[in-house]
Amino acid sequence: MEQVKECMMVTIEYTIRTTSPRGEVNELPATTCSFVYGVDVQYPSVESALMNRRPGDRVQVFVPPEELFGVYDEELVRELPREDYKEERLEVGRMYREMKKKSLVQFLVKDIRDDVVVADFNDPRAGTVAEFDILVKEIREAKKGEMNPSCARVPEMSE
Repeated sequence: MEQVKECMMVTIEYTIRTTSPRGEVNELPATTCSFVYGVDVQYPSVESALMNRRPGDRVQVFVPPEELFGVYDEELVRELPREDYKEERLEVGRMYREMKKKSLVQFLVKDIRDDVVVADFNDPRAGTVAEFDILVKEIREAKKGEMNPSCARVPEMSE
């Protein structure tokens, strides 16, 4: 019986449960995908947990924030001069977005004070963790034409 190893086509069925730093839980329905192990990049925790598994094996994998959207970094919260930003777009708890010098400026408005905006430049999903429940469905030698990415790297989650 085949085992998961480099250059094997692996088909898995998985569900993902994410938990935000605020405790919001999001569960995505079961999805099936196939990928070439060691070629099609997966989360390191998932890849490690799948190594040497066989069809029919089920594995639960914890994926830390570092592998998803990063760890929440307090140093990315800054005070900015309020006058530099469009007043009608400043609302506490909302994302501020504006093109400045051909670059997108984007941050979460944490607070508005007299002459200061407290801006959070962390990804809104920073600190999120995920739990994968994976069932290995099939393993076989990958064909040369299958050596292309086939599974989404990052699951879509609500902000």
